[in-house]
Amino acid sequence: MFKQVVLTGFILGLTSNVMALDKSKISLDQVFWGNWSVYNAQSKCTETYTFTKPGKFTYTTKQKSMSGEFAVLRSKTATDLDVLAMKVVNDNKKAGCGGQVNDYTNADIRLSLKWISPRSAELCTDIEGKKCTGLFFNKM
Repeated sequence: MFKQVVLTGFILGLTSNVMALDKSKISLDQVFWGNWSVYNAQSKCTETYTFTKPGKFTYTTKQKSMSGEFAVLRSKTATDLDVLAMKVVNDNKKAGCGGQVNDYTNADIRLSLKWISPRSAELCTDIEGKKCTGLFFNKM
């Protein structure tokens, strides 16, 4: 019985390692620029992000638009997630996917990226990847 438990644990460990992406193989300098989207099935709403050099972003969805500065902070360990850090400079103060009007001017937004491929990452609210949103950031 003990052998079966150990063997099952070992196989599960190998399976989760296969599903994880080695983020060091993602060249952020080459892949990150351009358009990315997040589709929220619950609200049936798509958010679009455009990232341009030298570190500017624009965000649009429904009536809402924002712009500002961003950086992707690569974590120092293999287990911690990279962080997308955005500083909102301009917000048109309209409703977004949630339907509520919010003003994010001067807000610092940080989202952890749990890479699935060089063109897709699940958004998380913690650096360990234990509190993920179920929303996926996809390159268009």
